[in-house]
Amino acid sequence: MASLYLNTTKPILDIVLFSRKLAELVGWTGPCLTFVWYIASGIFIKNISPSFGRLTAVEQQLEGEYRALHTELLSHSEEIAFYNGANWERKNIDAGFGKLYNHINYVLRKKFWMGIFDSILVKYGAVMIGYTVVGLPVFGPGSEEYLRKRGDSQAAITKDYVRNSSLLINLAKAIGRLVVSYKEVQSLAGYTTLINEMDEVLLDLSNGKYKRVMVA
Repeated sequence: MASLYLNTTKPILDIVLFSRKLAELVGWTGPCLTFVWYIASGIFIKNISPSFGRLTAVEQQLEGEYRALHTELLSHSEEIAFYNGANWERKNIDAGFGKLYNHINYVLRKKFWMGIFDSILVKYGAVMIGYTVVGLPVFGPGSEEYLRKRGDSQAAITKDYVRNSSLLINLAKAIGRLVVSYKEVQSLAGYTTLINEMDEVLLDLSNGKYKRVMVA
């Protein structure tokens, strides 16, 4: 939770500060182009991204079922040995492990492909937008006035380019952290779902209305 709080409050403050400073130097066109790109990237990523919160909840459920199989094996080891049910128990536990293993592999594959899309859109795509923004003073609508103020001085233009690039990089990093923070939010939602279910079960127990979820 602390990590999620840090990944949202600090980037928001950075966005406000760097946007104002960059707007003073290149105009609001530069920050607006950056915002539009990241908003479009965030919408696209949200549409193609699976529900990692639900997948996290399913993973926790499968882990619980797998641990329950081992607990039942330890609790009924004598009965299993007496009825010669070792092979059946082995198949049952292997099946539970197979479900958990396949689900984790599925989640990792999804995260792998989403990581690629995140890198393309948030990192490399932002570089293209960055070159456009830092080039606005020289190639934008107000280029004639800007060059007249600088007197076509290459040193002054280079100094402004380096300064604007530094501001834009920090602004892009701040927005990028907000865009990709949806993964942490979804994972947190998955864990809170399980905690909410446990709280409901405990409340039913205290009211004498407990009903097994697996049986239902």
